[in-house]
This record gives sequence, C-alpha cells and structure tokens, in this order.
Amino acid sequence: MKDKLPRILGFWDMFFIAVGQVIGAGAVALTGVAIGMTRPGVFWAYICASLLALMTNTLAMVAGSALPVVGAYYVWPSRLCGGWIGSVALFLVLMVAVVSISLFGSAFGLYLRPIFPVFSQNGWGIIMIILIFLTNYFGLRMASIVQTLLVLVMLSAFAVYIGFAVPEMQAQDLAPILPNGISGFLTAVFVLKFATTGASTIVSLGGDMKNPGRDIPLVMICATLTVGLIYAFFAFASIAVLPWIEMVDQPLTVAGKAFLPSWALSFFLIGGAGVALATTLNASIMQVPRNFMVAAWDQLIPEKLGTLSKNGVPYQMLNLVLILGLIPLIAGLDIGAIARAVGIITTLPTIIILWSITRIPLRFPDVYARAIFKLSPFWIWAFFLSSTLSVLIGLVILAQGLTVLVLVTIIFWVCVSVAYYPIRRVYLRGKGVDLDHKITDLSIFGEKALS
Repeated sequence: MKDKLPRILGFWDMFFIAVGQVIGAGAVALTGVAIGMTRPGVFWAYICASLLALMTNTLAMVAGSALPVVGAYYVWPSRLCGGWIGSVALFLVLMVAVVSISLFGSAFGLYLRPIFPVFSQNGWGIIMIILIFLTNYFGLRMASIVQTLLVLVMLSAFAVYIGFAVPEMQAQDLAPILPNGISGFLTAVFVLKFATTGASTIVSLGGDMKNPGRDIPLVMICATLTVGLIYAFFAFASIAVLPWIEMVDQPLTVAGKAFLPSWALSFFLIGGAGVALATTLNASIMQVPRNFMVAAWDQLIPEKLGTLSKNGVPYQMLNLVLILGLIPLIAGLDIGAIARAVGIITTLPTIIILWSITRIPLRFPDVYARAIFKLSPFWIWAFFLSSTLSVLIGLVILAQGLTVLVLVTIIFWVCVSVAYYPIRRVYLRGKGVDLDHKITDLSIFGEKALS
C-alpha cells in the first residue's frame, strides 16, 4: 500500500501546512492572559516560548530527518517500542483528534455567528468541518493548495491589524518590561508555549514529502520561529496602543476595537482568528488519518479503514473521523470540560513518541549516521529529558482545578487505549494472524532503513 503514496509535498507546501497548524485562534485569547502575567514583557515571552517549542520539537526534527515515514506518530512507537506501545499512542492521538475537530468547529462558529447569525454557533462549525473534509477527499495536493491560500488570507488579516496599530503606538506604555519579575515571565512563557507548538505534527506526512530528510527539520524551525515573531508583534502592537492594564486577560479584539475600522475588525475576526481555526483543522485532517492508515495496513484496526481512493486518500478513515468529530456538535454538547482533558491527554502520546525517538540511533545506526540533522547520544538524551520535563510542567499547569468529568474521561480513554491491543491480538490469533509479527515489519520505512 505504501508504494501507492505519491511524494507530492515540497518545502513550501509543508511550510504552509506547519504555519497553519501552529497558528490558532487561541493566541487571540492567550495574549491577554500572558499580559496579565508579564505585562509589556509579553513580546519577549512569545520569543522565548517559540524557542522553548523548538527545543521540545528537536527530537522530532532528528527522527524526521533520519527515519521519515508516513504515519510517524504511530509507526515510530510501534516499530521502536513494540506494538502495544504504538497502539496506546495511536488511540490517545485519536481522542485528541476527534475532540479537537469539535472544538475547532465550535470556536469557528463563535467568530462567525455574531456577523452572520443565520446559523447557530455549532451550525457554522458543522459547515466549516464538512467543507474542510470535502477538500481533503480530493487528496493532499488539493488540501495543500487550499491550506496555502487560507494561510495567505490569515496573514493578510494579521498584517491589517498590525498596520493599523503602528500609527497609534504609545512608547510610554511599554515600561517596565517585567513588573511581575522573572516568575511571572516564566509562567507566561510556558502558557504561550502551547500557542507556538504544533509544527512537529508534519512528521506524519514524511511518506508524502519529496525530500523529508531535509524539509522536516527545516520546515519546523522556519514555521515555529515565523509564528513566534508574528505573535510577538501582535502582542507588541496591542500593548503599545492601549495601556497594558486594559489588556489583562482580554482577547486581542479589545485592542482591535480601539484602532480598527469596522470593516478591518470584521476582516481580522473572520480572516484572521476564524481562518486560523480552519488552517489548524485542515492541517490536522491532512496528517491524523495517515497514522490510522498504517495501523489498518498492520491490521491493528480493520483493514478497510486503510483503503485508499484514486487520490491516495484513506477515505474510510476520513469518514469515521468526520462522523466522530461532528457528533458533539450535532448533539449540542458542552465540550469545554472535555477540551481540558484533550490538553492533558496530548501530553501522554508526546512522551511515548519522544521515548521511541531515542531508540533510532540504536536500532538504525547506519541510517542515523547518514541523516542530515542528527545529534550525539548526549544531546539526544539531554533534549529528551528537557522536553519531557517541559511536557510534564505543561501537564501540571493544565491539571489545575481538574474536574471529575475530565478525570473520568481521561481514565476511561487511557484504559481503552491500554486494553485494546491485547484484545485485538487474541481476536486476530483466532483468525491465524500474528499481530506482533505484522507490527514489527520494517518495510514501511523503505529500502533506506533496510539496507
């Protein structure tokens, strides 16, 4: 099956996919929160947050350069740490993906409904999700073109915001830089890190890239730093127009109302914040099904879910993700509490994936030696420990005030994730299929890894 995947994505395709994945409307709200923590120092907090995100992503750059593969978030853990570990990572990724789709849709409706009240908030979300999914049914080439256009619209909306802000800036509002000291600054950095991560998800498209060994690390560096700078200038423009005290815990739209004409404010809301959600959703849909496609080839999940259309799309898996993602919106469920669970569960597969990456130099020393981007064993473990620590700190921050619903949701899905593999293995054994053997098949990496 893997031989049917054309390598069609170049550097700029991946750059716009990564930028669209990283930039989300959450930064519109998070900037105000960070201002409350570090006041005018929010500009430097965003810069440091993007550097911290790069540090967390360094191992993904190493793995993407040395051992690029389609569905990397599943393949790396399953081939390097065992099928059971890979299965757990896969099902944790599934929950994150499904609920994230609902969140993106609902949030999109939040921006669009006040301007076009013909549909409800969830109604607009359903429309947006279906349109993005339809784009992906035509293949990665079409989805990539749409992503590029959406990102260009989004960046133009951000440019309008900053452009109107420049003439209104007041230098006296930019001091002192750290009124809350270094502790407030560091807290803001860790909060804003969540707004600058995400570029590492492009590794799941490693089997679809023309030159993944070079492009994966390069794209991740360029996209993360680009987004960090955009966010930093956003924050700088906001606190330089209004006294920072008025921006504490407020979204960027509060500052925007002070200097943007009505048409520009509407363009910023829809073309900026709204389209940011669409680009994040589109990037996720392009990548997430790739992991399940490979799992279907391994028969970890039903094989038909990995069936490819003439456009190279695992359309059955795409159908399933679409249905699951729409259910909360159609039911009108309040998914705010579950969203908190997603933020926490995201950290669990991250640790598994980071651990699997440390094993690449041991399992594939010759392949690793030929990689464009590689580190010595000391630095691999240094980045593993620092990245894991960063992830755990984020987990502690997100876990503050954990509700019973969130806790039950996490425990339930973790139990499902852990229990699935042994149950599936017994089921397939009765049909004469050795699941452990299939998941140790290294041909998914291609001749490069087997030579």
